[in-house]
Amino acid sequence: MTDRGLAVVDVGETCEESLVMTLRQAAAYLRISVGHLSNIINGKVPDVPPLRHAKVGRRILIKRMWADEWLEEIGARSLKEW
Repeated sequence: MTDRGLAVVDVGETCEESLVMTLRQAAAYLRISVGHLSNIINGKVPDVPPLRHAKVGRRILIKRMWADEWLEEIGARSLKEW
């Protein structure tokens, strides 16, 4: 915290520590390539739902909670296919 009560952001946070991730951090967190994640976000991967995200200018931000929920949904779908 600063003396004015504003939080100081540690830019050295890893994707596992941050509540909000960049596209690159989210890809690393999900263990997929940045290109594949971009395709998922843009709805270009058949039978895979797009991942919820927020666009801030040209930057894509993804809450870790959204990535976790998306992964749970994908996992539940894969169980139904068996």
